Amino acid sequence: MKKTNKFLTIAMFVFLYAPMAVLIVASFNTGKDITDFEGFTLQQYVRLFQDKNLLSLLGNSLLVSILASLCATVFGTVAAVGIHNLNPKLRKTVLSLTNIPMTNPDIVTGVSLSLLFIFVGSQMLGAKESLNFWTLLIAHVTFNLPYVILNVMPKLQQMDVSLTDAAMDLGCTPLQAFFKVTIPEITPGILAGGIMAFTMSLDDFVISYFVTGLDFVTLPVKIYSETKKPIQPKIYAMFTLLFGLIFVLMLTMNLLQISADKKKKQQRVKVESKAMRTFKRVAALAAVVAMLVGAGFALIPSRQETITLNVYNWGQNIADGSDDTMDIIAEFERRYPNIKVNYSTYDSNETLYTKLSNGGITVDVIIPSDYMIARMIQEDMLLELNFDNIPNYQYVDDTFRNRDYDPENKYSVPYTWGTVGIIYNTKFVDEADVAKGWEVLWNEKYDDKILMFDNSRDAIGIAQYMLGYSVNTTDEAQLRECADLLAKQKPLLQQYVMDQVYDLMENEVAWIAPYYAGDCMMMMESNENLAFYLPEDQGFNLFVDAMCIPKCCQEKGAAELFINFLCDPEISGANMDYICYGSPISEARQHMDPSLAESPIVYPSPEVQTNGTSYSYLPEEVSRYVEGLFMRVRNS
Repeated sequence: MKKTNKFLTIAMFVFLYAPMAVLIVASFNTGKDITDFEGFTLQQYVRLFQDKNLLSLLGNSLLVSILASLCATVFGTVAAVGIHNLNPKLRKTVLSLTNIPMTNPDIVTGVSLSLLFIFVGSQMLGAKESLNFWTLLIAHVTFNLPYVILNVMPKLQQMDVSLTDAAMDLGCTPLQAFFKVTIPEITPGILAGGIMAFTMSLDDFVISYFVTGLDFVTLPVKIYSETKKPIQPKIYAMFTLLFGLIFVLMLTMNLLQISADKKKKQQRVKVESKAMRTFKRVAALAAVVAMLVGAGFALIPSRQETITLNVYNWGQNIADGSDDTMDIIAEFERRYPNIKVNYSTYDSNETLYTKLSNGGITVDVIIPSDYMIARMIQEDMLLELNFDNIPNYQYVDDTFRNRDYDPENKYSVPYTWGTVGIIYNTKFVDEADVAKGWEVLWNEKYDDKILMFDNSRDAIGIAQYMLGYSVNTTDEAQLRECADLLAKQKPLLQQYVMDQVYDLMENEVAWIAPYYAGDCMMMMESNENLAFYLPEDQGFNLFVDAMCIPKCCQEKGAAELFINFLCDPEISGANMDYICYGSPISEARQHMDPSLAESPIVYPSPEVQTNGTSYSYLPEEVSRYVEGLFMRVRNS
């Protein structure tokens, strides 16, 4: 029995810590492939501390985590004492209510807090930007409070009530008794609650994603936006350091608890005194750390910018200097030292639209897709551009001017373009099946190996191509028929995806998926068995993403300067080398890697392009109807 218990204990620790062991080893690996340890190096840690942007994001996360955990610890401790002093029945009810936020799905908490902040900020206070650092901090304090209460309450229940009474009998006021008796007795619980609050705050992504503005982005939110390409090894180094920090904190807490328990049996008074000193030291240390974090990252060399330009773009949709490409943002800031770019990302047109329409953010440049631009124009959400400030617009091909989404060419400048096709694994998928076009996504031979778009417009669009309907139809009977076709497909699907397609296809967990050509090029670079097919006979989506200036813009001149910069053929070519999409500027191809500039996937021939169609803006009632049909299929 003892051997079994030992085996199970060891197995549990292996299960818990094996992933971290792999991560730590990878952070010291000279190679990029974590499956092959080529040699030991500290280079990733050197690169980590040379990356100002990454350190700034880490500083943001540490700052909000420290401040949120300190606030939550103070408020949570006071709340726990108050709850403890209630009568038993009421105490049980209040504790149950307190625990609900811990079991509530994070996405529900995030969305509800976001709506509250936007309502209070926009409707009640008239703020231009409702989501910012303070809303993020308030949200973190809010979801951390139950964890502090959960850790402090058992210590209060274990405490001898007569100690407080004795202190007051000897002349202490209730407040003095609280600090001299109660606090020392419950210090281990307070420390445990504070550390748990810190770790929960440092780790949080879902709630942060919904309540943060563009002025203050945490590390988890940033990393989420960069899932298209493999995570850079210096990120492994940072995660290793964070794991070490949390490990030391937890070890220290446990050692303090063991030491306190031992000494408590020998001399209660001395233990109480020392526990109080320990609490004060830890609190002081935490305050010093918070100040050092803020000061340390403030000392990172920076320029005295006079203008902050808020740019909101798709995740990994601009070259950042990795993969030996140009760092576009850094190059812009070098040329225009009086402008600082605050760059943030979104994962869908709908996310962008929701944040802008709710008034939660203030942003200067956005890069939505064609049909979303048409919607924003119709809803008067965009400013007209002054093309005198965008002279590089002369390089944009005539093909991409005066498109249906912006027929008078007043509101947008094209940024990228591409197609939607089928990516498949040649090891497992018969090319003869792929040659049949979109039908391969319904082929029972590949049951549980097929992926599908997790958005209504693209998913319904594929069904429309198969049935020969217009992708911009508003006929409800045709739309229902498309939904029925998707319902027949669902039993064959592994799952609905967006950027999750990268890991699943590259690691051969799935074999077939529809996706955007540029992203497929990235996946094909990571796995040589992947190939791309464009169903020319049936038709396919040909889309354009374009740069626009929303009405909430605060720096229109700088925004137009940034748009003009991205239209420079050399800059556009360097940018496309990273994101693998087509540039609307023909001259940019001269500055691109030949493997991309000459790729029929990135640049299909004009004859092939004639088979592509673009999404148009659908009336609001039709859009809701399409979304409802898709959600019923997806969730059935």
